[in-house]
Amino acid sequence: MSDAPAGKLPWPLEVTGVSRRIGARQVLDDVSLTVGRGRICALVGPNGAGKTSLMRVVSGRLRADRGQVRLLGQSIGEARAQGALGLVPQDLALYTSLTIRENLEVLGTLAGVDRRALTDRIRESLQWAGLADRADHRLSSLSGGMKRRVNLIAGLLHQPSLLLLDEPAVGVDAASEGRLYALLSSLRTSGMGIVLVTHHLDDAAACCDDVVVMYEGRVVASGAVSEVVARAFPEGREVVVLLAETPDERRVSMMQRHAFRQIGARTWARAGSASLADVDRLEADWLANGVVVAETRVRQPSLPGAVAVLTGHTVGGES
Repeated sequence: MSDAPAGKLPWPLEVTGVSRRIGARQVLDDVSLTVGRGRICALVGPNGAGKTSLMRVVSGRLRADRGQVRLLGQSIGEARAQGALGLVPQDLALYTSLTIRENLEVLGTLAGVDRRALTDRIRESLQWAGLADRADHRLSSLSGGMKRRVNLIAGLLHQPSLLLLDEPAVGVDAASEGRLYALLSSLRTSGMGIVLVTHHLDDAAACCDDVVVMYEGRVVASGAVSEVVARAFPEGREVVVLLAETPDERRVSMMQRHAFRQIGARTWARAGSASLADVDRLEADWLANGVVVAETRVRQPSLPGAVAVLTGHTVGGES
């Protein structure tokens, strides 16, 4: 993560030793992390890793059994009361029968924005999001990407210091997804801290400053994206294999014995070296076991590959 502010302002978010059990399951196990000002942090990991539970604790919707969460040096309740927290849920928190402008007027008022300031903020936000010409269109007439942008604006109208987003680009096309991440990146200049849960790891690598990899309720790696990738691939190379067909159970087991992790439907990756001799030995073994390889590459490591190596599970990744 980024360095702490030198004797000045507190972190926008500081999570220390947070644990939570739900029934017989330990959903969070001694989780600690910080998010700096003007930093975008991605929470990544396979389903059931604890990402959503952590977001619920940070937002004050789930109480931790142990540990604490501080927003701007305050408790969650104090910070929320002062409007320091913004939340953009995965499910659209919008009224489909209202126009964009009407949605934002209602939601901005509910968020406590002064009515005199709200009109200006809505106008500025619509311009920023490229929706000014759609302000009086009903939400039901908009594309999925436009609805996601409105959902984002709604979480920003009260100008929070920390913004939480749960899968902000789910269900949208690649162009809309790219635009959403570009909008998030532009928020850095305001000094806002941003935490997002995402399965889109290539986008996370492109727009996020930091990444927290979670597995079975624990943080298994955290830091700048480059640091997390380097931890998974200490020799700076990733061996990526595209199989000609989806492997059966026996061949999956063989790939796993060679420390490969699946990062796509037919794509597997593992840490490697710059030497091609290692690849030659692997290809001989695959051939002997009836594994047909369409392509083998030795490349600069990727975040999808790093998460697969660190958790043993596929998250997003390649086709």
